Amino acid sequence: MRRREFVAALSGMLALAACGDGAGPGSTPAEPPPPPPPPPGGPVPGANVTVNVEDNAFVDPSGRRNGDAEVTIRSGETVGWRHVGANPHTVTSTAVPSGARAFDSGTFGNNETFTVTPSVPGTYVYHCATHPSIMVGSRIIVT
Repeated sequence: MRRREFVAALSGMLALAACGDGAGPGSTPAEPPPPPPPPPGGPVPGANVTVNVEDNAFVDPSGRRNGDAEVTIRSGETVGWRHVGANPHTVTSTAVPSGARAFDSGTFGNNETFTVTPSVPGTYVYHCATHPSIMVGSRIIVT
């Protein structure tokens, strides 16, 4: 009989423990984890169009990446780049129309921005000077 009583008491205690919150008497329940940070991105202030600079990719507003990334603006409008990755990058022109000014952001990091306001119509090609074999061939078409 004693064995049955012991087994019954033990079973009852285990059932109660399974229903609890895991915190023992006098302990404080664990705090919930902090909310995730807000997603980076959003338009670059003053820019007519924003291109995101992710890790290993320029991403235009349509979602096209690197060599397929392309934006079309009118002369005098502004293109902005917002860095949304962890790795440092640059936005460096590799070809500009005759009479246009070359551009280079220098190295910039997460949530930093860079803008260019081209005034000469034509095609501007840029890459990341830090990752020239991966982040290459992106274009700005100025009409």
